[in-house]
Amino acid sequence: MSATVPQQPHSHAVRRNFICHCLEGGLYMGGTAFLAPESVLPKMVETLGGRAWIIAMMPILLPAAFASVGIFIAPVVERLPRFKPWVLTFGFLQRLPYLITGLILLYSDRIEGILLPIVVLTPVISGLIGGMTVVAWMEMVTRMVPERARAAGWAVRYIIQAVIGVLAGAVIHFVLTHYPKHEAYGWLHLAVFALLLVSWVSQLFMHEDEHHRQRLPAQPYGPYLDYLRSLPGLLRSQPYLVKLVFARFTGMGYLMVVSFLTIHALNVTGRPEADEGRFVTCQAIGVVLGSLLAGWVGYKCGGKILLQASRIVCLGLCLWVALTGSFTGFMLSYFVLGFGLFLDRVGDLTLAAELCPAERRSTLQALLGFCNVFAFLLSTFISGQIYAWTHSFQAVTAVAALFAIISMLILRGIPEPRLAPIQKNS
Repeated sequence: MSATVPQQPHSHAVRRNFICHCLEGGLYMGGTAFLAPESVLPKMVETLGGRAWIIAMMPILLPAAFASVGIFIAPVVERLPRFKPWVLTFGFLQRLPYLITGLILLYSDRIEGILLPIVVLTPVISGLIGGMTVVAWMEMVTRMVPERARAAGWAVRYIIQAVIGVLAGAVIHFVLTHYPKHEAYGWLHLAVFALLLVSWVSQLFMHEDEHHRQRLPAQPYGPYLDYLRSLPGLLRSQPYLVKLVFARFTGMGYLMVVSFLTIHALNVTGRPEADEGRFVTCQAIGVVLGSLLAGWVGYKCGGKILLQASRIVCLGLCLWVALTGSFTGFMLSYFVLGFGLFLDRVGDLTLAAELCPAERRSTLQALLGFCNVFAFLLSTFISGQIYAWTHSFQAVTAVAALFAIISMLILRGIPEPRLAPIQKNS
């Protein structure tokens, strides 16, 4: 049975929700730039004595933890009468680990032995709590933001993130230059929490009413174990989503490279650790341009073309970082990284939302996220092992480039929903 078409909410409510949606995401992601997982965290972990496989995983710990929980609470989310209370409650809790860790690092003088696990576990704990939120949040946003405005919404969020990231780069450079290591990391964690808290406040002004809540027929899950057993079959019933899972996994070349890019760049150029703040700034500028382009193209053409373009950019990035040896060259690399990575993120969010049938969108989005956990972990484990075995950054870039080529081939088999409407099984 298909869902009834919901009434359209008032235009002023749509505008307010769109603005708050953009502010919430931009401030949240901008806040995480003060502990940039693509540059600051890997070098921080290396400085603290972390092994190669831990360094490789730092860019993906937060998103992997986020995605690992959603599938288990999706049945609850699909029955919620309203999403906003759930999102606000768990959204606040997920921000607290950064406050707690920041205070511990700032005011404790005897933490050298536990500094590494504290730093590593903070994004994990935050992500696990956030995973309780993300399915409800995604469903709330999907219903509140009109379809054709979604790509633009993702892009605006990333632009706000990038603007904050430019400032974050200067702050990181200053803090790492003028404060002892554990104290500097404490201030950076507190900066993250401050921006995350403001992003949470922006959600208070989002308006959720009955116009936003589609009346979908209740899904007859039966016992919870039966629900879990039904998930593989549900995914198999959506063949294009299966292909998207593999396209996502093989599209992890960016994360394979960035896990060791900062370490490689600082080793090759002999620059101090504080200069990683310059990389954050360059990446943020790339995010601005990439998000602007992604928002415009995504609005006009959908998400698939953005994913294809991001894979081409990834190939160019792999070639460039394997050959360059100058600090300017590495700053350009981070610009390209920001540009391509956010083509990928806007395209992925847009295409996934439009491929999922509305009747099971919450469950399918959670299932896609759960599959992404294995993609995150396996791809970064592969890059970490290659680096540990070969001690060669160029070997990592070669594998990442190969992954990007395979991903492009898989994407050819996925139609663009806007250009070629597909039959979605419910």
